[in-house]
Order: sequence, then C-alpha cells, then structure tokens
Amino acid sequence: MNALITWGLTIWLPILMCVLNVNETRFKKNLAVGVTFPRRAREDPAVLGLLKGFKREQIVLCLALMALGVLCVVLTWPEIGFLAYFLWIDLVIAAQFVSYARWNGKLKAVKRERGWTVPAVRAASVTTAAVPVKRPGVWWFVAAAVIAAVPAALDRTLWFAYLLDAAIALGCWAGARYLYRNRAETVDENDAVTAALTRVRRRAWDRVWLLCAWTMAAVSAGIWLSTTLSPAGGGVVMLLTVVLALGVCAVAVALEFRVRHVQEKLTAGSGEGFYVDEDDKWIFGQLYYDPNDSRTIINARTGVNSTVNLARPGGKAFMAFALILLLGLPVMGLCFDAMFGAPQPLRIEDGTLLAESWGKDYALSLGDIGSAEIIDALPKNMVRVMGTGADAILKGRFSTDQGAATLCLDPRTGPWLRVTMADGTVYLLGGGASDTEAVYVALSGR
Repeated sequence: MNALITWGLTIWLPILMCVLNVNETRFKKNLAVGVTFPRRAREDPAVLGLLKGFKREQIVLCLALMALGVLCVVLTWPEIGFLAYFLWIDLVIAAQFVSYARWNGKLKAVKRERGWTVPAVRAASVTTAAVPVKRPGVWWFVAAAVIAAVPAALDRTLWFAYLLDAAIALGCWAGARYLYRNRAETVDENDAVTAALTRVRRRAWDRVWLLCAWTMAAVSAGIWLSTTLSPAGGGVVMLLTVVLALGVCAVAVALEFRVRHVQEKLTAGSGEGFYVDEDDKWIFGQLYYDPNDSRTIINARTGVNSTVNLARPGGKAFMAFALILLLGLPVMGLCFDAMFGAPQPLRIEDGTLLAESWGKDYALSLGDIGSAEIIDALPKNMVRVMGTGADAILKGRFSTDQGAATLCLDPRTGPWLRVTMADGTVYLLGGGASDTEAVYVALSGR
C-alpha cells in the first residue's frame, strides 16, 4: 500500500513533462522548443521534421519512464524501494533535460544554416515599460494565513503543523510579489500584443499563488476537523492533503496551458520584420545566462513559470542547491530504506523500557507502567495522525478502533507488546526481530 501511495503521487510526472514538451512544438511568441524563428520557418520542411521527431521522442520517453517506474514498484519494494524511487525521479528530470537540449541544438543548427538569427544587440534594445495590472492585495494572503493558524490555539498537539501552513500561506504573497520579473512580455513592435501578453501572464501568476495560499488554509482546517471530529484521524488528513495537492496541480497546469494558448493566439501573426531573439542567452533553450541583466529572477519564455539568471550570484547559488538536492536524492533513498527496514529492538535498562528506532527512542520508566501484555494481532483501522507509516515500521501517534496509541513497531510480524501507562497512555511496541517476549517476561517479574 505504501508503495502504491508513494509512486501514485509521482508516476504521472513523465506524462505531464511529455504534454508540456509536446506543447513546445506549437509556435508561440515565435518560439518552438526554445528556439526563436521567423514566421516563414513555420512552413519549413526541416523545422517541421525536427519538431515531429521531438514529439515522437517525448512520447517514447514518457512510456519508457512509466514502464520503468512500474518495474521499480514490482521488483524493488520494499528492500531498496526508496533508492529506486529517487533514482527514477532523477532519471525523469535528466532524461527530459537531455532530450530537450538535443533537439533544441538541432533546431538552432537549422536556424543558423538559414541565416535566421537576429542580431543580439537589436533584440536587447527593446525595453517596454511594465503594463499596470490590478493584483490581489496582501490582505487576501493574510486572511488565508490567519485561517491556517487559528487551529493552533485549538489543537496544541499539532500546533507546529498549523503554524507551518500559515507561514507557507503568507510566503505565497512573497512568491507572487518577488518571484516575478517586472518586465513586459515583448515579442515584437506591437505594443497592444505586449500589453495583452503581460496582463494574461501576471493574472495567471497571481492566481496560482493565491490558490496555493488558500489551499494551505484549507489543509490546516481539514487537519483540525479530521483529527478532532473524525475517528479516521490522520487517514482523512492524508486523503484531504492528497486531494488538495492534486487539485492545486490540476488548476496550475490548466492555467499554464491557458496562458500558452493565449500566447500562441496573440503572436500567430508575429515573426515578420522585427522580432525579439534572445536565444543566445538561453543555454540548451532552458538555462538563462546574461551577465548584462541585473535580475536574478527571470520569467520563463512561455507559460507562467519563472527561472533564475545563472550569471547572477543568487542564480548560481540556486542552481548549486538544486544540483545538490538532485544528486542527494539517491543518498536519501538509501537512508530511508535503512530506516524503514531496520529492526525495532526492545530492552530494559536502568529501570527504563527502551523502544529504539531510527532517529527516535521511546523511554518508558518502569515505575510509570500500569500494565503490559503480549498481543498477537494489532488493532484494526490503525491510521497515522503524526509520525511515520511504512511497510516495515509504524512510529508516532496513531488512531485505532481501540483508541489512540503511540506506536514504535514492525507491523509485518509479531508478537507485539502493549504497554498501558499509569496515566492511560497506550504504547504498541516491538515486532519483527525485537525481544518482545523476553521483555514481557522481565516486566511480569517486577
């Protein structure tokens, strides 16, 4: 089940990347696969042939990556499941980047052969004042943050989760305001088209961030409602979070394609006479590098997104962080596999019952233990409220059909130890390779 949830959240990424890249073959703002062309290139057999080849490769790549993902689920889970999972994510990103860069280079070669390159100095000379657009005020984001934070006063056990949601909601305002380059979407000398393109993009950008802010408010409220009113507890939290995340992704993708469609429609007649050509500033058509540009945050060439200027210190730092993160994913996978596959030992030491797990130890004073019993079957409907849930380890706060309990156990094999503290707190411990029975005998002989 954990494998299905983990992979189910990301197995669709190759499809999304494929659809986005195939859309790159449709001319918008005079661009196709990151290369600027004059209008007559849209009928050029060599250009059309390369675009068709790029589309075909994207479809084949998508199918191959998804098939590989399915094989990883079947062949590697749970022994080295997380290692395979993170390696697969790295492969998806790298394969898309390399494929795009390869066909971008082929299209640039045709462009050079045809003599279609616009002098960079001419392209760089075009600067149009930003078009005023009515943007949502900060109070829309503050309201979302307040709603997200209110449950922290009602549920002290998860206060940090509510405040984190509130901080993210408020951070969405900063993202909307500062992660957008304040520059008009200039394609050619048609100021009306420039104004229309700029308005469409900015409105979509603001809507995405506003949607994210209110999604965090909904998540925070949902966590509080499900953990306090629903017996399913964390199961509802998980379902709500997944549904909202998928909903945000769906709306964001819909806005992305809406903006791309408008860009394509508004610039259908562009490419005659003067037009902006910045291909020399885009490495492989994907990485922006311009020492003469003082901005760190740069608008992506099409759609809604933003990227960074690698010529600026901030851009270099961001890229270094991204590379470290991607290269570190397999290491993270190895750690997760080791953590979730490790035994959950029990022992008594210095008047304390110790339940040890990777990164967390539960120390129960023997004097505070009210009762202990061996169980051969775990409670039903165990749903995580806060903690870790994996095939080989359940750890943290859980709700069950027998009430709330704190778990640190291997659910695959018993027996397990049920410990009830003097204050009524219940712990379920052991399983797997732990010395559950020996510990129970020692507790019984106190």
